[in-house]
Amino acid sequence: MINSRFGSLFLQLSVAERRSFSKFISSPFFNQQEQLAQLWIGLLHAFETKNALEEKEKLFLQLYPQKKYNDQQMRLLISRLYQKLLHFLAYEEVVASEAQMKLYEARALQKKQLEKHFQRSLNQAKAKVKAEGFRNAEYWQFSFQLQLEESRSVSKTQFSGQEALQTLSNTLDLSYFTAKLRHVCLLLTHQKVYQSEFEIGMLDELLVYLKKEQLLEEPAIACYYYYYYTLIEPSNSQHFQAFKSSLFQHSQQFPAEEIRDLFLLAINYCVKKGNAGDQAYIHEMFELYKAGLSTDIFLEQGELSHFTFHNIATAGLKTKAYQWVGQFIEAYKNKLARQHRESSYSFNQARLAYEQGQYQNALPLLQKANYRDLLLNLAAKTLLLKIYYELDEFDLLNAHLDAMKNFIRRRAVIGYHRTNYLNIIRFTKKLANSNLFDRERRKSLSAQIEAAEVLTEKEWLLAQL
Repeated sequence: MINSRFGSLFLQLSVAERRSFSKFISSPFFNQQEQLAQLWIGLLHAFETKNALEEKEKLFLQLYPQKKYNDQQMRLLISRLYQKLLHFLAYEEVVASEAQMKLYEARALQKKQLEKHFQRSLNQAKAKVKAEGFRNAEYWQFSFQLQLEESRSVSKTQFSGQEALQTLSNTLDLSYFTAKLRHVCLLLTHQKVYQSEFEIGMLDELLVYLKKEQLLEEPAIACYYYYYYTLIEPSNSQHFQAFKSSLFQHSQQFPAEEIRDLFLLAINYCVKKGNAGDQAYIHEMFELYKAGLSTDIFLEQGELSHFTFHNIATAGLKTKAYQWVGQFIEAYKNKLARQHRESSYSFNQARLAYEQGQYQNALPLLQKANYRDLLLNLAAKTLLLKIYYELDEFDLLNAHLDAMKNFIRRRAVIGYHRTNYLNIIRFTKKLANSNLFDRERRKSLSAQIEAAEVLTEKEWLLAQL
């Protein structure tokens, strides 16, 4: 059952969601099939006591002790339970927004022709959405729905005034403008990564209109407008600075997921500029990470992605903020998912020790961790080869490089990463086994390293020369 649709969905449920679904499936309002409630109890008990889902035959026997196993009947029950679980998740999404629930209330009351009740629920929906404090595309879309419901109610008793109609039209425009700009940025980002082409209608006219009508005061319009120009004119740093300024100014007016995405867009721009040799953007990236950490925008359900953890440590190490990195590693260790915690912690402690020249402290940290993640494993092996080189342990280094090469060939390391790590091995071997007192040899090796298109350790290799 683990590999079934139901099993894969069950394993993604949190403890709180399982508890809530137990109440949901036991309620006669949502479920009138007693067998489904019993089936869920059996599955939940098996998972909580044995950390596994029972086999279908065992569950069938629990439900029907006197009957012979019927696979078709069991499949049908599991399918119905899966549908109930989907209904539960949809219900949870709907009731998660108090403002949306109040709008549904208002619509229902309007159908009952209870005008005062309708107006009260509509006003409550307005208050709820205002209290959230967001000004993104979804805010304007919801505001339009509220105004539309109010307009329909008024039109039943009197003609809607010019001012009300104009407000409705303006809100619809803002709803479209904010959603359009956000989607344009998504398309262009996708286009740059995957070399794809998209037709983007009415964009030029929209950009002219936004500036002419002074709509850049709107948070969502300003952020995506400046990011759009950051994408199409990356060499003009003024666009990025305007985007970053708008981001910091309006960060409280976006929901957590969207502001996280906006910060990551800014960080990715800094990464590209930094990789192109502009070191000022490494500091910009570091400041963005610190700003994001201060408001917990990088946390998802209380956890910090191990990728983000590594990237933040990298930014701090590149700016030589060693004390800050040490404090960060300790402070956020327990925010990592359990399966990544020890490996990410020890690896970044080793990186910090290496950057401070404490090679003997870094070695045991690299050797004790179990790096199950393939790319983290390769990154740890790369750090280890740098330490061996720095310590003049050339016998250990050559043995390590040969083992690393075999590791890459045995594992499914493909494309960019395969080329990169094989290049690191090749050039490190040349460093270790060449006569670098020969000026011409050193010059030739330097030119080869400079010419390599895929080589993340280029800076370190050139520094050794």
